Amino acid sequence: MLRAAQEVAARHASLWHTSADASALHGVFAVNKPPGISCAGLLDYFKRNITKGADSMSFSEHFDREQALRAKVDSQNKKPRRRFVPSNIRVGHGGTLDVEAAGVLVFGINNGCKQLGEYLVGGKSYLATGLLGVATESYDAEGNVTHIDPALVPASRILDAIPRFIGDIMQRPPIYSAIKLDGKRLYEYARGGEHPPTEIKSRKVTVGDVKLLYYENHAAGGEKMGRQVMLPADYANYYATGRYQWQPNADGPLVGQPLLAFANRPAAPRFQLLIDSGGGVYVRSLIHDLGQAVGSAATMVSLVRMSQGPLRLDRDTINPEDLVYMDRVRDAIRHAEAVIHNK
Repeated sequence: MLRAAQEVAARHASLWHTSADASALHGVFAVNKPPGISCAGLLDYFKRNITKGADSMSFSEHFDREQALRAKVDSQNKKPRRRFVPSNIRVGHGGTLDVEAAGVLVFGINNGCKQLGEYLVGGKSYLATGLLGVATESYDAEGNVTHIDPALVPASRILDAIPRFIGDIMQRPPIYSAIKLDGKRLYEYARGGEHPPTEIKSRKVTVGDVKLLYYENHAAGGEKMGRQVMLPADYANYYATGRYQWQPNADGPLVGQPLLAFANRPAAPRFQLLIDSGGGVYVRSLIHDLGQAVGSAATMVSLVRMSQGPLRLDRDTINPEDLVYMDRVRDAIRHAEAVIHNK
């Protein structure tokens, strides 16, 4: 036992020493968050591997571990517990993205953590895909179906309804969200099969603009308008395989059944929106409410944050694999500073 304790102490001392260089890094930078991993899980990879470079765990291995952890958490309805990482650096992120969402996520390191507050409330833009004619309890593809509608909705009706969701609007957060009510997060009530002790109140949020980019509805005479914006190849592959894999022989979706396997059903009525918003806006709620506003139902099936503040996807982001290299993180901080100061 003494030898084991000495090995643990030596490993902790090594981790502390290797992070000493990282303690000199200060600022914010943007990361390209892939779908399928939580913001906390991505931050954990950064915290564990910064300065390790080629000796670090590969991001694909970390991603697989996070997926296994998530499956365990979902089955046991418990919070994820990750191994403690001794460190003399401070890291954080501003503006949470759901696990299945992708795109720009701003990280802060050391003194940069003080800057993250402005990214929580600052402007953001999103590319979102909605499925028309079906609603779920979570307002996205992971939830169980609560309502099915024939979806006989022309594009003109969506265009007419969109102005109601621009400006200062009242929005009710989804039950599957991290907002706290009586000291407990809403998703904890939902996962435990409990009803919140009080009603979830609507909040005033600000939406700068909503554009209908694409619409296709075989249920409404095969109407089609606009041009669909193609997702990056790795995103598109994720949203078409694995948990999202279309099962041709499956019947449904049915009320009470998870929507996920039907998110890519061929010929399903769908639309794509480009949304500019302030902080606190739930795109899932906006799409759900839009479905109701046109006399049908709608559920979000993919979400990509295209920008956060002045930082844009691809132009200003680094990939998760870059997080283990000090020089790449340092360059990303310098790049972000230049973009922010010249905005």
